[in-house]
Amino acid sequence: MSPSCGHKYTRTSAQASGGRYPVTAATTWDVAWEGAGQTGTITTTRQSATSLAIGELQVLNVP
Repeated sequence: MSPSCGHKYTRTSAQASGGRYPVTAATTWDVAWEGAGQTGTITTTRQSATSLAIGELQVLNVP
């Protein structure tokens, strides 16, 4: 199961182009406003891209 905002990598990026995985993150904000007898909604989206080298992954279970 993936987190609600993320990705679970099942293998390293060693075989990927340049040894890195491309990653893009985006967020969208919907803002409702009112004032001076008026109302409205502003929607904006921001996006950014980069690449990540994914090496060994380990899990630690603590009781």
